[in-house]
Amino acid sequence: MYTVQKSIGGKKMTLSSKKMKNYSLIRISTVCVLIVALVTSTFSIPFIPGAVAEPLTPPDKPSNPDPANGSTDVSVSADLGWTCSDPDGDPLTFDVYFGTVSPPPKLLSNISDTMYNPGTMSYSTKYYWYIIAWDNHSEFTIGEPWEFTTEVKVNNPPNKPSILVPSNGSTNILLTQILSWTGGDPDAGDVVKYDVFFGTSTTPAKVSTNQTGTSYDPISVGYNTKYYWRIIAWDNYNASSVGDLWQFTTIQGGALAVTIVKPIQGMFYFNDAGKLTLSGNNTIVYGKITIIANVTASSDIKYIEFRVDGKLIENLTENLSGGSFTVVWQPIIQFNSAISLKRTITVVAYDSEGNNASANITITKWRFHPLPWILAGIALASRLVLHTTVVGIFFNVRESRFSVSFYAIRAHYKTIGLVQSRRGVVNFKHCTGGTMIGPTTLTKFGLFHKFAIGSFTFIGGLNDQKLGLGGSLLSGLLQSRSSDRGGLFGGLRNLRS
Repeated sequence: MYTVQKSIGGKKMTLSSKKMKNYSLIRISTVCVLIVALVTSTFSIPFIPGAVAEPLTPPDKPSNPDPANGSTDVSVSADLGWTCSDPDGDPLTFDVYFGTVSPPPKLLSNISDTMYNPGTMSYSTKYYWYIIAWDNHSEFTIGEPWEFTTEVKVNNPPNKPSILVPSNGSTNILLTQILSWTGGDPDAGDVVKYDVFFGTSTTPAKVSTNQTGTSYDPISVGYNTKYYWRIIAWDNYNASSVGDLWQFTTIQGGALAVTIVKPIQGMFYFNDAGKLTLSGNNTIVYGKITIIANVTASSDIKYIEFRVDGKLIENLTENLSGGSFTVVWQPIIQFNSAISLKRTITVVAYDSEGNNASANITITKWRFHPLPWILAGIALASRLVLHTTVVGIFFNVRESRFSVSFYAIRAHYKTIGLVQSRRGVVNFKHCTGGTMIGPTTLTKFGLFHKFAIGSFTFIGGLNDQKLGLGGSLLSGLLQSRSSDRGGLFGGLRNLRS
């Protein structure tokens, strides 16, 4: 212990070391209280008794699942729904977990709706799902895991197979004929396969199983034989549809035979494509048509004639080893000399032994073709509309949407219209005209390709203008070189029309 003497107001005071320590503690305590008061006032921490901050409450657990948990036979197009609220009235968002595995993966985040459309689900499948609810204070609640099973698919059998070629009951069929049909399934996504039955009895044997294609190429087919065939369609759910029993007879053995397979009776053709099946035996053709004929022979084929109304349109003499032969028929004027619109197509085949065979079909051909009327309209318009054609050497030809301008060094022109027709020559003049039309043949040359030689046509008459100073200079320069008759100007003598 030690003492300290200090004079205060002329009086001496004696302080012991113990008293000094007490004073220091008082000062430190006072500073601490001031610091706490400053922090409290800055951050507004309530120290009033009973004023305690309320704790944050997470959302309620999602409930009332739709479909109900554990439900079965749920529609594959069902929506998912649930209910959820927050005890504090806070706005909520949801994360959706959904899938065919448990636990399911997250599909959506932060949606505000309490419904989710998963799209079309799979049949007879168990799905798992749950919801996590979030409030705007990042508090969350995980819902219970739910599950449901979708409905069992009601399967429809495949479509009944329909015949394409050869038609049922047809005769004179080539030995190389491929069988074809149509099928399919009314249920989208079903896979259809076919069993093919083919033979010479009314209960033909199965010759192909589970094929996906809708055609079959039979083997070991004989002449002059009746064949029976049938198709059974199967889908991937083991449902089937049995087609009708069809038949056809092949050609006579060794005989020369011709069959027209296009056009066929009872069909409307538009520009070579069959568009519509007609009743009866009427066949209508508009535009071009590809005539297809099948020819078989025991000996070499010498030549094949394609005729329309007895007039030869094609004579085939090469690559005639047998099979199919085609000729495209497209007359410019599609009407005959008679009043009738009927046309007869005939195909005649000749073999090396002097035999011949033919086939024919009568069609109704569209009588008129628009081309003659179009050409006549163009010819008439060319006489009614005033237009000018110029031929020569030009400088700086410029074309806009509604006019053309150029400098004619030397040019011949011809103007034609309903009430006007004139021609002439322009030399070293600036000219203008209407919109350029028709063919243009200009060959450009010289500096910056500003010079051109050739011809072009424009609407209206030719308007020439006086030259400015620049034009006069160019005119004098070019005229000084025009005395050479063997040059470009000499060649223009042959361009005069």
